[in-house]
Amino acid sequence: MEKNIKVKLTTDLTKYAKGLISGTEGITVGRQGMWSRGSDRFITVSFPRIATLDVLWDSLEIIDEEVIQESKRQKEIFAENLKTAQDVTLYLGPKGGFRALSYSYFDKETGITVHTSVGFREEAYEIIEILKTHNVPIKKEIMK
Repeated sequence: MEKNIKVKLTTDLTKYAKGLISGTEGITVGRQGMWSRGSDRFITVSFPRIATLDVLWDSLEIIDEEVIQESKRQKEIFAENLKTAQDVTLYLGPKGGFRALSYSYFDKETGITVHTSVGFREEAYEIIEILKTHNVPIKKEIMK
C-alpha cells in the first residue's frame, strides 16, 4: 500500500526544495530514504520536477481515489466485525487515565477470531464509540 499513492503536501517544505509548498502533489515510491526505512512515520515521495524525499505521513493528504475507497471499505468491514466483539476491557490508570483497550472479534473475511489491543487513546475511543452503537459491553479495569 505504500507505492504509487497520489498524495498532496499539507505543509510547507520549501527549506528542503523549492516548490514544495502546501498543496504540491506527488506520488509515494515506497521506503527508499534513510528516514522512511527507519520509521513508519515517513514515506519516500516523488514530487515530479522538484525532488524525491522522505516526508512525514502527517504532512501528507492521500488524494488517490482508489486508496480512499479501499480505506473506507476496510473501515466498514472493521465496524461490521466489531458487532461480534467479546471480552472488551478498557484499562485505566490509578487516576483514571487511559492505558489500553483489549478485545476479540470474529473476522468475517478471514474466518478467524482476532484477539487484539490498542494502546493509542484516540483510536481506542473511536473503537469504543462503534462498540457502543452495537451495544457491546465494555468492562473497565483499573491498573496499578
